[in-house]
Amino acid sequence: MVAIHDFLPTIASIIGVKLPTDRAYDGVDQSDFFMGKQEKSNRESFITFIENEVAAFRWKQFRIYPNDFVMSGGNPARPGVAGGRMEMNSMPSIYNIENDPREEDNLIATKAWTFRFYMKAIGEYYKSLKKYPNPKGVSLTNFE
Repeated sequence: MVAIHDFLPTIASIIGVKLPTDRAYDGVDQSDFFMGKQEKSNRESFITFIENEVAAFRWKQFRIYPNDFVMSGGNPARPGVAGGRMEMNSMPSIYNIENDPREEDNLIATKAWTFRFYMKAIGEYYKSLKKYPNPKGVSLTNFE
């Protein structure tokens, strides 16, 4: 797994530049992975946001949604471009995106154990906000 956030620390490492230490970076150095020195990426998880809200969490081949997405008419993929979100009153949704790329089979009944990785990563993320708060999220629908 590689995220666009990994490009800055990876390129800095490749060209031998030290990044400033007065800020947090979401990316990880993937230079050994890109250069073929290791088989696996240095990333096992990734948090996705809508504005400043956690919308999804990826850990290995699993994607966890704390809030559900609902289909919109004519939309072929579950979350889709025009899909809506709704608050959950129960458990999150968990999908194995390698086996089920369309995210149609919610595995919460058999893969709830993956939620501990979500809780750990989200806890670390919120802890990091105390030292490095995020700027306000960008909305493509709210123009206030």
